[in-house]
Amino acid sequence: MTQREKIVAHVAQMVVTLGVKSVRMDDVAQSLGMSKRTLYEMFGDKEELIYESARYHSEHRAKEILSSLGHYDTGIEQLLACSYALLNGGVMLEVDKRMAINLKKFYPAIHERLSRCHIEQSFAGLQCVLDYSMANGELDPSVDVELMTRLFFNTMQTLLYENTAVIPDEITREEAFSAMLINFLRGIASERGREIIDQILSRSPRPLTLEERRKAKQNKE
Repeated sequence: MTQREKIVAHVAQMVVTLGVKSVRMDDVAQSLGMSKRTLYEMFGDKEELIYESARYHSEHRAKEILSSLGHYDTGIEQLLACSYALLNGGVMLEVDKRMAINLKKFYPAIHERLSRCHIEQSFAGLQCVLDYSMANGELDPSVDVELMTRLFFNTMQTLLYENTAVIPDEITREEAFSAMLINFLRGIASERGREIIDQILSRSPRPLTLEERRKAKQNKE
């Protein structure tokens, strides 16, 4: 790892721990044992350092998650496993959402650059998996993969990261996303694909419906 990479990784941890607004160049320099002038010579300005650090955090976490996944013979299994791992019970997702909100508020230019980069990478990855699923006979041959990828990706972004999405009180955003993902895949799957989905779902208890959740809550009260 180069000195530049070490600095970026260090600042990425500071951003996650302290919040992007609280990261100051004086503190960064002091914590690294170097002069502030050296930091400016290497990165030009604070915004570039914040940008590279936030991008490092996002890409590093994605690589860690992908490397932890096992081998899957079908695209549907791979997509579901990756999606659930990324959500990680909502813990890591909250970190990402908080970072995105703060960047949008305090560093809108950085937020826009990161959003474009994230969208391009995520869109390409999603379409790659769905293309594989199509070639593997898991999707209906009449499905327009690129169109479905764009529609799903836009909906996913709104559901997970935007406050405009209205989520019932009884479920979390992550649970809502899981339900949407399963129904999205069912809608574009071939008969073989639906069998794969059913096999995957059979390994876990069926999620409670909203009505069942409300009744359970009432019983507790």
